[in-house]
Amino acid sequence: MPSEWARFCSAPDLRAVADGIDVCLGGGRHHQVQVAEETDGWRLSGVVVRAVGLERVASPALKAWERNRSLRLPGFRLDDRGRLVGEAWVPKAGVTAEEFQTYVRAVAVECDRFEHTLTGKDVE
Repeated sequence: MPSEWARFCSAPDLRAVADGIDVCLGGGRHHQVQVAEETDGWRLSGVVVRAVGLERVASPALKAWERNRSLRLPGFRLDDRGRLVGEAWVPKAGVTAEEFQTYVRAVAVECDRFEHTLTGKDVE
């Protein structure tokens, strides 16, 4: 686990795991946020609905587009594995633990909320 971003996860609701962060959302809900290292920052992503689950969702790309119109963070898209994901990019330059945690929580909360809206479940 990269210590660069893992050191920002020292909060009661965040737990660094292999390639990401388990975010406790309260009420027994959790959501995983994956962290991908990039040259100048980190790409945070959370799965909203896996490809198999999207078969039961009408017009997932349109729903993602509509959601993107109302949110600034994260952005939603269909990835190359056919999953609906939410993403944000955090620059490394000058980032504080508080700022990093804000991004992580925003991705987790909005992915979890969209997941529940589309499926009625807490799958991730």
